[in-house]
Order: sequence, then structure tokens, then C-alpha cells
Amino acid sequence: MEPEGTYFLLYDGECRICTAFARAVAALDIRGTLRARPLQDSRDLLGGMPEEEILGAAHVVAPDGQVTTGAAAMPTIAGVLLGVPRLEAWLRSSPPRMRAVSRAYDFLVSLRGQLTCGVPSPSSAARSPR
Repeated sequence: MEPEGTYFLLYDGECRICTAFARAVAALDIRGTLRARPLQDSRDLLGGMPEEEILGAAHVVAPDGQVTTGAAAMPTIAGVLLGVPRLEAWLRSSPPRMRAVSRAYDFLVSLRGQLTCGVPSPSSAARSPR
């Protein structure tokens, strides 16, 4: 059972970028209020979210069950990690700040699937037509 007040960061456990991000967030969580869990093991926390939306983005589930998704979840993560709930409200209150948050999130999303080895293995290189 999780302590009261626990937030959950749900990420794609099969994505290297997502996993690295979740590990970094967990390492920064010195207050112990945020738990990172792979989406693949956490569908129960997302209620009636359509299946096609589940793996499309990271999600944060607040203690009250409220779910925020993608870039919209990043202010929540920042506020929880720093223990400053007003930080979340401050980020959300400004369209330019939220655009900056969205650009940073979109950059991370653009890297999904990009961190794989581009050099073919010796066995596949020998079979490749030239």
C-alpha cells in the first residue's frame, strides 16, 4: 500500500527515453511522494482512459485520482519534486511558460525510439544487399 499523498508517474516501460526520464524523476524525488511505474503495469490507475491514449504519453495520477497527461503533467511533476505546489500553478498560469514546458516535453517525445543502435549487427550486415 502506498502512503497517502503519493503521486504516480506512469511511463512507457519499453521506451528507453521514457525509462531514463522516470529514473531521473525518481532520483530527484527526495521527499518520496512520487512513484514511477510502467504504464504496462498501471492501467488500473488510469480508469476509463481509452487504450489508444494510454501508451501515447506519460501520465501523472494525483492522490485524488486526477490524471494529467503529456506536457500538461510536467508542472505537476515539478511541483511535487520541489515540494512547491505553487510552482505548478505558476507554470500553468502563463501561456508562454506552458509553451516552453510543451516544447521541452515535445523534444523528449521526439527522441522516443531514436536511441537504438544504427549499426547493423555483423550477422545482419553480411546478409544485407549492397
